[in-house]
Amino acid sequence: MAAGFKKATVRSGDVPATQTNFPSYVDLDRLGITTLAEAQSVRVYADSGKTTEWAREIVSVTEMHVKVPSLTSTVEIFVDWDGVRSDYGVTTTYGRNNVWSDYVAVYHLDEDVNNTTDGYADSTGTNPGTGVSMSESSVSGKLNGKSASFNGSNDYIAAANSTSLNAPNTNNAVTISTWLKSDSVSQGTFYALAKASDQYAFIFDFVANTYEFWGDSAGARFNIGTSTDVTNWLYLSASFNGATDAALANFNGTSNSYTRTGSLAATNTGEFLMGATKSGAGLNTPTQFFGGSLDEVRVRSDAVSAAWMTTEYNNQNAESTFWGTWTDAGGGGGGGAAQAARRGAVMMM
Repeated sequence: MAAGFKKATVRSGDVPATQTNFPSYVDLDRLGITTLAEAQSVRVYADSGKTTEWAREIVSVTEMHVKVPSLTSTVEIFVDWDGVRSDYGVTTTYGRNNVWSDYVAVYHLDEDVNNTTDGYADSTGTNPGTGVSMSESSVSGKLNGKSASFNGSNDYIAAANSTSLNAPNTNNAVTISTWLKSDSVSQGTFYALAKASDQYAFIFDFVANTYEFWGDSAGARFNIGTSTDVTNWLYLSASFNGATDAALANFNGTSNSYTRTGSLAATNTGEFLMGATKSGAGLNTPTQFFGGSLDEVRVRSDAVSAAWMTTEYNNQNAESTFWGTWTDAGGGGGGGAAQAARRGAVMMM
């Protein structure tokens, strides 16, 4: 198995303000990692001495997300791998769940198409999704991996109603983001994402060719961006703080702010759907299906800043620019017996 120890420095212009506990995407392909065993052996540090470790999630042989405690415009990242160490357990200090502790749901949608119960992982470990009539083969995502593809007529992915998915409504604050590629903007009004009955949702208005956030039918509703692009991936992010009536949107790196007096709709028993919404008595009737692809769906129960959205877009849109060139950090993989023993204490056995 190959081993390595490399470092990179963030491009300063991609981080307009310091971000706390920022989950950053890292393309493992660019480090020369070629096997899943090598990827799962990765450990990430703040320093060349490997004294301060950061939590990370290995999604695939190419995709990693690292929780950077303080992402400044000059931060360095150090990645070490030996191809031998096991992956961390998802609940351990440096494992998957801790990367996403500020989120209520995170779907990388890197799975092959399936209709297996809980077949689409939620990286918070809380709200897995189940495919319903999913049949479209997975396609390449915006990030270096797969994405979920929807036929626009009867398929979707559903996560069961839960306390955490209702937390945005309880807190009267939400941030939701995704990458989206539509098959057609003339397919009619569709929901790309929806927590039942417009508790919070991304909807496309085919009349105005506008992507919108709906927190309810009126007060928290605002535009994200306007586009007829069916060729490229589009980044959509929306944040609403009902306590301050502040709303933010980011569409492909361009931010807009709004004042929206109102609150998120009351919680209910509806599911969180990707690729459709549900309406009718008991919110049991799927409708307004989306035809196209989704990648990297994230939901928080708080509001974020415009600088956070911009940094997230910069990181995911052009990871190779965001982290720049990887160079050897010296010392090779492994990190020494003492460090291996320390890491083994929290490693999944």
